[in-house]
Amino acid sequence: MFFMTNLTWRSPKLNTRTITLAAMLIALQTVLSKLSFGSDSMVKIGIGFIGTTLIGYYLGPWLGGISLVLADLIKSTIFATGSTFFIGYTFSAFISGVIVGAFLYQQKITWQRLAIYQFVQILVSNIFFNTLWIYLMYHTPVWALLSVRVPKNVIMWPIEAIISFMILRAVSRFDTRIKH
Repeated sequence: MFFMTNLTWRSPKLNTRTITLAAMLIALQTVLSKLSFGSDSMVKIGIGFIGTTLIGYYLGPWLGGISLVLADLIKSTIFATGSTFFIGYTFSAFISGVIVGAFLYQQKITWQRLAIYQFVQILVSNIFFNTLWIYLMYHTPVWALLSVRVPKNVIMWPIEAIISFMILRAVSRFDTRIKH
């Protein structure tokens, strides 16, 4: 059972170094998520997933979830670009942080792990929750939303998995050099 035996349910100890790292990753996530195009009410493509991946890799599920909530609140208040704040997206951010942290924190980085992580993340956050929030906010028929959002996410799945794999492999090699 991959899901129960190979997931991490702990986060690093909360100390000055961890809080500083979390702050830097929240800032990175905020900037990267603003580099996107598309509509908030239908399909949006961006590189915010890179920040999410790094948050999970370094902060684990619980601090990752809290960090993504803080990033969402910062984006929705200080750096709001006209889109409406909705608490559902904040909940999705927390769930995304828990998922990414559970899959990546203190785990060996393999392309299979990244592919499975991205699939679960896309299915739970993007397709289920975010589609539900769009439906609730804009009253767009669910089937109309899914007919656009599912193909976009199917296309983005391998792209996000490959980019995340390459970044985490490079970061993990850098981490090893620093520790020795």
